[in-house]
Amino acid sequence: MSRATSAYLAAAQDLRDNAGQWQAYESTGNCVILGGPGSGKTKTITIKIARLLEEQVHRPRRIACITYSNACVDELRSRLSTLGCDDDTRLQVSTVHSFCLMELVSPFARIVGLDLPDPLQVASPQRVRELFAETCRGIFGHAMNYQFNLACEKLRRTVLKRESKEWNEWNVDETRTVVAYEALLAENGLIDFDGLVLASVELVENHAWIRRAIRAKYPVIVIDEYQDLGLPLHRMVLALLRAGVRIISVGDPDQSIFGFTGAKPRLLKSLANLRGVEAVSLSLNYRCGNRIIAASGSMLERPTTYRAHDDREGKVFIYKLKCDIHEQARRTLERLVPEILKRYPAWKPGDIAFLYRSKNEGAAIARAADELKLRYFRRDNGSPIKHSRLIDWLTDAAKWCAGGWKTGEVQLSRLLKNWRRLQSSLVREADMLAARKDVISTLFSLRTASMSLEHWLEAMYSNALDAMFKREPGLADDLDNLRELAVAAKKGGVLQDYTVEIFGNQGKSPEQINLITLHSAKGLEFEAVIMVGLEEGAFPDRRHRGDQLAEDRRLFYVGLTRAKNQVHLAFDSKESTLITSVRGTIK
Repeated sequence: MSRATSAYLAAAQDLRDNAGQWQAYESTGNCVILGGPGSGKTKTITIKIARLLEEQVHRPRRIACITYSNACVDELRSRLSTLGCDDDTRLQVSTVHSFCLMELVSPFARIVGLDLPDPLQVASPQRVRELFAETCRGIFGHAMNYQFNLACEKLRRTVLKRESKEWNEWNVDETRTVVAYEALLAENGLIDFDGLVLASVELVENHAWIRRAIRAKYPVIVIDEYQDLGLPLHRMVLALLRAGVRIISVGDPDQSIFGFTGAKPRLLKSLANLRGVEAVSLSLNYRCGNRIIAASGSMLERPTTYRAHDDREGKVFIYKLKCDIHEQARRTLERLVPEILKRYPAWKPGDIAFLYRSKNEGAAIARAADELKLRYFRRDNGSPIKHSRLIDWLTDAAKWCAGGWKTGEVQLSRLLKNWRRLQSSLVREADMLAARKDVISTLFSLRTASMSLEHWLEAMYSNALDAMFKREPGLADDLDNLRELAVAAKKGGVLQDYTVEIFGNQGKSPEQINLITLHSAKGLEFEAVIMVGLEEGAFPDRRHRGDQLAEDRRLFYVGLTRAKNQVHLAFDSKESTLITSVRGTIK
């Protein structure tokens, strides 16, 4: 019996006592697994993948596992690795954009004559912003506001057929801007991430032989966080289903919080209702106490049947503080957090998270933490440490250099495997070995925990990263993030005092309180969650109606359900409707 077989069979025994999980594990066809926060969706799907690899999908065929973000990719790979499923020749785990680029656009677009740049070059997010602003200046004489930009992005992601009725129902300013922007991209020999997905839809829907080729290589495609992935992927899934590809998807319509990208919760529901698709519901919550489940359920249109697997109660506290968000943050950091840690001595600051809407709220909370000289990990667009494939790899590399190489907390083999995944253009073994030698040599030369982050990044760039960026155009966005990080680490920057050890502990140190946007917190869990600034008109946004208001409530639902044991909610003088709903569950 192989290590992988032994691991997944042992893990599968944990599913037997949960009827929904066992039903999903035993399913033999197309399947949609519906489960709320903490219901064990990821655990179920990874054990299911391990079983499929051992019992049904054999070389040279593979399984593709597609998900929303690089963070989700890393989580899936980590869990699959513990089950012995870390062979990239048998399992492809990637984001939607990566799958579209590597498995559809690159191999097939030129063959069918799609009008795409040659050579294919993907625009970085920074370049996309520049070209979109240039487009708006050409049409309107000035750059447009953030809301207009979002509307144009949503138009491209939700109306796939130009000159259709749906296209003509949009504002003419938005439709002509999208057309002009796409023309400017092409003029510069570029394609953006949305363009990759749109091209993939065209390839899969219009060419039966491409669908057959995908089925031959990937007889099973697993899709995680389906509710976040939007109409283009849904159209591809329907086409592949008709071609005989087995689809297994996992998601929760109540956690659909990316409407601004075109995600729609109804798509997952419609997939679950298709003939020939088995829908499996998970009802146990392995994270939250029952009171937290009840409070979060008040955000939803229809009541849920979720319950805590161990019948823990959980606690929800509401505070009227009569001060702005900065002062609310200061008071909770100065008084509430120490009280929590004193009452629960086994908890650490890293077990507590402040969750909020955007970088604006994050800045106010971070300023309060700075004033109190508290250590924290911050994840939002205002942080100089962005969450991306390369930055995450650098964080792990720093932890290895700071002592992880001695403790085994970070394994060199895992670092090198993730490094290899960044090198999509390296196909010759000699080139791969040369790049591997460079990065190993660099890592061993930088094993100093007290080295400044500035000098460590400079050495990493000159000895290993510069060559990688020159041969990997798809990492343009990571290069932008690295440049921003390097500037912040220089003298006078916000990270000037960072050492290799401090940087390596970002998001992983138990001594740092977490400051995270609600969108970035998805998939995470903490002992206690604190949310401030919940005044009437602030959250939900007073301007939101209909779908936007419903998504605000789902976003709050996601925030509440990050907590295992405690939720603390604070507002100024007038509580929001969200607080009112929660209050009704805890009387």
